[in-house]
Amino acid sequence: MPASVLRPIAIAGLAVGLTSAATAASPASPITISNAWARPVVAAGMTAAGYLTVVNRGPFGDRLVGASSPLAARVSLHQSRMVGAMMTMRAVTAIGIPARGRADLSPGGYHLMLAGVRRPLASGARIPLTLSFARAGTVRTSLTVRAGGPTM
Repeated sequence: MPASVLRPIAIAGLAVGLTSAATAASPASPITISNAWARPVVAAGMTAAGYLTVVNRGPFGDRLVGASSPLAARVSLHQSRMVGAMMTMRAVTAIGIPARGRADLSPGGYHLMLAGVRRPLASGARIPLTLSFARAGTVRTSLTVRAGGPTM
């Protein structure tokens, strides 16, 4: 194809891509976070478990594909489940959030693992958290540290 035909097509494609990127992280995101909390940790370097509810008000399903926090060396997605009489835990690459639905990250199910916590986390502390979604982009929130079980 001649360059005179390709140029308008390339410009249109770029405009669509920029529009998608701009709306992905907009305040009008269909994703909301609630009930975000983490278990306390008694020393730096330990691992904390984080829990929250993700609500998707949008018409399309989405996936939580990652997370990060300045207070942890690494944040990963995990799933705990019973296999026979044994509780198992494994890392997962994504957690689905259905259209107009929700995903509960809670003890005994899907959750966040905050590895290499940079300082002790006592009840009442707040942990900044950035969640990454396949469709909605990034959503910033925080976990409130509270005793909901044994410290880790």
